[in-house]
Formats: sequence, C-alpha cells, structure tokens
Amino acid sequence: MGMSPWRRDLSRRMRRPVWMGSHSVSPAFLTLAVALLVSASLIMLLEARLRPVVAEIASAQARNTMTAVVEEAVTADLAARQVGYSDFITIQRDEGGAITALTTDMARMNLLRAELTAAILEALEKADVSDIQVPLGSLFDLEPLWAKGPALKTRAMTVGTVRAEFDSQFTSAGVNQTLHRIWMEVTVPMKLLLPGGEVETELHTRLCVAETVIVGRVPDTYLQLGQQ
Repeated sequence: MGMSPWRRDLSRRMRRPVWMGSHSVSPAFLTLAVALLVSASLIMLLEARLRPVVAEIASAQARNTMTAVVEEAVTADLAARQVGYSDFITIQRDEGGAITALTTDMARMNLLRAELTAAILEALEKADVSDIQVPLGSLFDLEPLWAKGPALKTRAMTVGTVRAEFDSQFTSAGVNQTLHRIWMEVTVPMKLLLPGGEVETELHTRLCVAETVIVGRVPDTYLQLGQQ
C-alpha cells in the first residue's frame, strides 16, 4: 500500500532541518551583517592608528594658540605698568665702583607674579581658544593633503591653576659687561576633549620680565645663582 498524503507531508517536515524553516536567515541579511562587522573592525583599527596623531596635532595647536594669548597678556600688562629692572633689583657698589651685591625686592616680585597670573587667567577666559580644528588631511603623511579637507573640531580647556615662577639669567654682553635678565616661566595645564576620550597636555612658555646690562664685574656667586 502507498503512503497517505498526510503521512508523506509529516515525513517531509520531520526530515527538514530546523534552520530551513519559515524563519531562515536570508543571504542578504548575512551579507549585511558581515559588511557591518568588517566596517566596525576597520573603524576601530583606523581610530587606534589615527587617535595618537589627532591628539598630537590638537595638542600642538592648543599650546600654540594659548601661548600667543599668554604672551600677549603679559606683554600688555608689563607695558601698562611700565616696570623696569630697577623696580626689582638694586645694584650695590663700593667706593671704587665695584659691584658688591645685587639686592632683589622679593615682595614686589611676588606681587607682580600674582598680578600677571591673574591677567593670564583673565585673558584665557576671554580668548576664543575653546575650539581647535584639525584638518583631516593633516592626519596623513601626504604633502598634497596636508592641512586640507574637513576639520575635526576639538574642545580645549584649562585645568587647575596657572603656575608662574621667576628665573634669573646672566650672560656676557661684552668686555666687563653682563646682561642680566629676569624671566617668568609660565605653565598652564590643559585638557583636550577628543572623540573617544580626553587628552591632557601642558603649555609652557618663558617670558622676559626685565633686563639690564650691568657694567662691571659681577661676583661669581650671583653668576652661579643665575645659571638655571
């Protein structure tokens, strides 16, 4: 006897694999899934390789931009105050004109440092340095693409407080002449907000606050103190 129609249909259903049911995955869906997986892997690889380059370029631009702001603020403030070397340093000589001592007015220098630091902070707050743009062409080591293409925007902001310290330097300015410069070293911590995370960097610049040419032999003790 032959098998009845409903038995043949039941037999075919029992032999059909589960994955070939009505909800089987189409080839188009598999292709799309593989394409998405490959794309995600390429993006992750590209980001891992380019992120250090982006961070380096953005940090350099942020430091350059903020350094210009700091230098302009300090220069303008010193010009407005009209301070000079003699406001901080007193040269003492003996009866024969030989230099016996260089006296520093530390109270006045500390006051100037506090005032300049306040001027720097005010300038950084007013300056439009929050958006740093990195052209995508700069990420590739190709001359035709350098500094071209759409820009990747990065936000930069100062972190913590501005640090400023004075430094003294003596250099020869000719026969029996010594150039004495008073420098202020400024350090500004910064944080860059890049896609994928934050990057910390630091601005460091050195500005001449006052200088003069001292005629006469400067004692070796002061020369050694000024070599920093």
